[in-house]
Amino acid sequence: MKKLLILLLCCSVLLVCCVGFSDCKKNPYPYRGEYKELYTVAVYSIPDAEGYMHHGEGAYNSDIYVWEQDDYGRILFSYCEDYGNEIFALVISQAYDKTNVYFYPDTNYVLTMIDSEYLYEGAKDDHLKNRTEDFYLKSKEKLKEQNDWNKPLDKTKCVSYPITDHKDLGKKIYSLKSHECNKILNETMNFSSSAGTPHRYNKVLQVDAEGKILHEIYGIYRLSSSENNGHSSHYVTLWVITDKEGNYDKENGVLVMYSDVSSKEFIYNAEDILAFKNKNNWKNVYCDE
Repeated sequence: MKKLLILLLCCSVLLVCCVGFSDCKKNPYPYRGEYKELYTVAVYSIPDAEGYMHHGEGAYNSDIYVWEQDDYGRILFSYCEDYGNEIFALVISQAYDKTNVYFYPDTNYVLTMIDSEYLYEGAKDDHLKNRTEDFYLKSKEKLKEQNDWNKPLDKTKCVSYPITDHKDLGKKIYSLKSHECNKILNETMNFSSSAGTPHRYNKVLQVDAEGKILHEIYGIYRLSSSENNGHSSHYVTLWVITDKEGNYDKENGVLVMYSDVSSKEFIYNAEDILAFKNKNNWKNVYCDE
């Protein structure tokens, strides 16, 4: 009986430890669809991808539609995790095997925003195909050219990630504190009548080979009507690149992604994100290194 109690106590301690450390946590909404390899490519390619379609009380699987495959196994597909039914991506996977996926970083996706009055819930099987067909026809040739479509596979230009059912950036990554986020927001936006604490939430988006971190910071400013064109609120989203201790270059390390009097979703150009990363010496681990 005493041994049983000791065993139960040890199990309880282990459970508490796992709750207390970020590297023990699991994604609450793992992907259960049929395209696990393509899902993995999408969530590690698109910086702010979360990997699920959240609707407040739970989540649906991200949606994937395959458009075509080239002679060397590359796949071009549509991807959506936006429950608001507005933001969509085209993505190219270079290859995958039993354990890993391979793709060209920062050049293998393109985003679009399509106005919608409806939510994604209850969408028919062909919804993603129909929703993104014009986007695919307009964007496919440039995306193919950037990703060596129908050329022999060159893994030296690829990064690789283990096939997964959730986005996992690693263990014990530094997350900015609220006061640090407020400081970055205020130094960047410089609104004179703000209350000084606009920060609402922040999260880690990506991590590079040297431990540099791409963060997203979301803030709301309460401004005077004269300063904000008659509106009382101003919504801001920043992307910030720091080292693994949270230090950043004030001149080059902050990118204003969204700044407006309305709180809306936004899209961005992959080329702009690549340029931002290059200014901050972002390092990918390519498959030949």
